[in-house]
Amino acid sequence: MAQTASKLVLFVCLGNICQSPIAEAVFRKLVTDQNVSDNWKIDSTATSTCEIGNFLLHIPRVHSCILGGTKEKLMESAPFTLADFCLFLEALSLFPPT
Repeated sequence: MAQTASKLVLFVCLGNICQSPIAEAVFRKLVTDQNVSDNWKIDSTATSTCEIGNFLLHIPRVHSCILGGTKEKLMESAPFTLADFCLFLEALSLFPPT
């Protein structure tokens, strides 16, 4: 049987501290439960640096949440253009404050 090519799905929100990491974790769980995780590359990112250094980021890390350690990661143009699916979780992430 032919190997299925991996698809890249990118979850995007303003700060990458709650919405997009949670969506990433839920999607990871779904594809793992369906035994299709080899078919997917899954990531999350931010469109703004406004949450970098936010003290709330330490709470999931301390309590070992399902997120596996959050990451406030700013989106670069390359992952955005390479993604097969790019899901923006809020309108503000399309037009971040300057």
